[in-house]
Amino acid sequence: MTRRSPQQVDPLGALSSRPVTALAAVAAVVYATVSTVLTRDEIVMPAAAVGALAALGAAGVVLVLASSPLRAPLTRWSVAGVVALGALAAVLAAVASAGHNSMVRDDWASLAVGLLLVGLAPYRPALDLVAAGLASAVVLTAIVLVEREAFLTDVPVLVFVVVAVTPVLALSLAGASFSAAFTTLVERWIAGASSARQASADEFRSSVARSVQQDRVTILNRDVAPFFGEVVAAGVVTEADVERARRISADLRSTMVAEADRSWLEQVLADPATRVSGVVVDVGRAAGRMTAAHRTSLRALLVAFGESDAVLPDTVRIELEQGLDAEEERVEARISVATASSESAVRHRFAPYLAVVRIVFDDLQVDPAPPLLTLRFSYDQH
Repeated sequence: MTRRSPQQVDPLGALSSRPVTALAAVAAVVYATVSTVLTRDEIVMPAAAVGALAALGAAGVVLVLASSPLRAPLTRWSVAGVVALGALAAVLAAVASAGHNSMVRDDWASLAVGLLLVGLAPYRPALDLVAAGLASAVVLTAIVLVEREAFLTDVPVLVFVVVAVTPVLALSLAGASFSAAFTTLVERWIAGASSARQASADEFRSSVARSVQQDRVTILNRDVAPFFGEVVAAGVVTEADVERARRISADLRSTMVAEADRSWLEQVLADPATRVSGVVVDVGRAAGRMTAAHRTSLRALLVAFGESDAVLPDTVRIELEQGLDAEEERVEARISVATASSESAVRHRFAPYLAVVRIVFDDLQVDPAPPLLTLRFSYDQH
C-alpha cells in the first residue's frame, strides 16, 4: 500500500471532501443516539451512556477540526485521537449496559467508529486506516469477551466477536481501499503527465531557442540598428557617438544579464498577466532549487493575490535565506503582502491556497493579522 495520502497527492480534492467528512461525523453521533434510545431498557448507568455519546461526539469534533484546511495536513496524532475517543465511547457504552447487554448486533459502537474512520479516508494513507481499524477491533473484541456471559444466544464466543468487529473492519478497509486506489491513480497520472511534459519540452526546445534569438534580434533592431544607420549616414564618428555606443552596449549587457539571472519567482512578479508585483530577496538563488510541487503551489498563491481585493498585490515581498552548505541546509522562506481586509476575510479568501501550501511545506506558519499577511516555511534544496 502507498504511504502517501489523497490529501498529499491532491490537496484540493481533499478539501472538497470536507462535507463528506462532516456528514460521517454527524451520522455516527445520530446513529449512536438513536440506538441508545431504542435500547434504553438495557441501560443501567445513564451517566455512562451519556459519556459514551459525548466521547463519540468529541471524536467527531476532532475529525472535523483536524480536516480543516487551516490545519492541513491531517496528522497521525489526529487519527490516534479519533481512535482513542472512539474506543472510550465503546467502553463507556459497554459500562452503561453492563450485565444487561443481551445482543451484540444492536450495539452502536462498531458501526459508529467505522463511520469516523471512513471520514479519515481522504486525509491519511491506507496503512494508517488499516491500523486504526485493527486497533478499534481489538478494543471491541475485549468488550465482547467481558460481556459474553450476558448474551442470550448460545453460540461460540467467536461468533459474537465476528459480529462486533465486522462493521468497523469493513468500513476501515473500505476507507483504506479508497485511499490506496485514489493515491495510486493520481500518482500514475502525475507520472504520465511528467513524461508527456518532458516530451513536449524536448519537442519545443528548438522553437524556444528561436524565440529567444528573435527577442535578441528585436532588441538590436530597436536600439543598435538605428544608431548604426545614423553613423553611416553622417559618415563620421564623433565623441558623442562613442559615448552613445558605450551607453547602448552597457544597457544591452545589463538587460540581457538581468533576464538570464531572473528566477522563476521574479518572472512571476514581473509578468503583467499575474497582476502581482513586489520584491524578491534571494541572494543564493534558492528559488531555482524548489521542486515542481513547491513552484506550483506558490505560483497559484501569488496569482490568487493578484486576483483578490483582500490584499494589495503590488506589495509582495519574498525572502529566501539558505544555509552555508547548499547541499545540507534547508532554505528559510518568508512571504508577506499588505492586507486590505479583515483577518477573517483574508483567511476565508485564501484558505484553499494556504491548505495546498501547508501540505507542500509541512512547517508553514501563517499570520494573517493586519497590516500584513505573512507566511513562513522552509524546504530542502533540490
